Amino acid sequence: MMSFLSCIAAIIKIKQITHKSMKMYCMALVAAATVWSVCGLLPTALHTTNTRISASRHRLLGYDQSLLYSSVATAATATGSSPIPIINDLQSELNAEGLGLCHGILHASGVRRLSDLKALTPDQITRMGVDNFDSRELVRVMNKLTFRNDGEQQQQQRKLSALVDGAFDRPSLGRFDVIPRQDFEMQVICAKNDIFKGRLFTVEQCEQLNRMAEYHAYKSIATNSIGAGWTNEIYTLTAQHMQCKNVPGMLSTTRHIFDQLKRELYPLFNGRIVPCSIEFESDSEPHLVKYDGKAKGTEMHTDNSEYIYITLNVVLSDDTDFSGGGTYIEAIDETIHLKQGEMLIHLGDLEHAGRDIHSGVRRLLISFFTCQWEDAKLNIPNSEISREALAA
Repeated sequence: MMSFLSCIAAIIKIKQITHKSMKMYCMALVAAATVWSVCGLLPTALHTTNTRISASRHRLLGYDQSLLYSSVATAATATGSSPIPIINDLQSELNAEGLGLCHGILHASGVRRLSDLKALTPDQITRMGVDNFDSRELVRVMNKLTFRNDGEQQQQQRKLSALVDGAFDRPSLGRFDVIPRQDFEMQVICAKNDIFKGRLFTVEQCEQLNRMAEYHAYKSIATNSIGAGWTNEIYTLTAQHMQCKNVPGMLSTTRHIFDQLKRELYPLFNGRIVPCSIEFESDSEPHLVKYDGKAKGTEMHTDNSEYIYITLNVVLSDDTDFSGGGTYIEAIDETIHLKQGEMLIHLGDLEHAGRDIHSGVRRLLISFFTCQWEDAKLNIPNSEISREALAA
């Protein structure tokens, strides 16, 4: 009975959608929910159908996606399936106030809702590098915002930061002092396929890197030069990416961590890699990737079709900032989910894919490393033969 009433509620919400074809699409979903709730088939089928609604269709049809998700979520709740969490759409809130271009710098500074702007200080606005026009608009919106109730006031007390230094600071060392080693907390996910997990950055370091990248991207908008900020013109599989070398101070800030990581990769592979042979694949590495809003993941692929190199994938976003995501690896038939600062290490010739992002902002740092294998057969430019030799 509850399932039936919940589906009726979903139909009422769908009536608010104005686009005819989308209304029919949603009605079909809810009709399926009503029938399949009896058979217990909805949890898997509805999740699969919902994740296939593409972001491009959303934009082309121009309907209110919140109504769609509300109706689908209602039908899912009716049959015991957990609806996909939808992160607050800060971009739309900022667009409505004429601050759309500030989304990156504000989000990286800790803003998640328009009401969070109330906590910004003049010093933070200056540190972000906001231009005069956007600065005036920010102040206008901040002055307009009011606390509506105690609950909202409590929600607005987010800790915001505009610092682009400090998180990577190390104690001063004397001439004979040993550089402290960072604990990467390495774990083996699958020894047979050389898949590992660890922690590369702290939460504070991730947040600083996000701010450095977004502040640089914001300043690069005026230059309109290829590769200056977020672009889709360098790598083929990701929509928004940025080379770390283009972000002022990012490579020098993280160099000591990557130097240690390269040293500690050798024991992971049990002496199978020639010492001192691990290097960044090119001067384009490492690079940053950003998924903003609902976005398709990457299709099944390998990172290098000729040689067996090493892939590093680090999540820079807090896991509450997005829904969806994760790296699916075909060899183990598993999707790996990482927390902020954690890294996934695997060989680039493993077939893998990035899962779809349902909502929110997901930031990653990715790098490809070259290496030379002690077994010369593994250095030949043929991934299939090399993989077989590696498994032998």
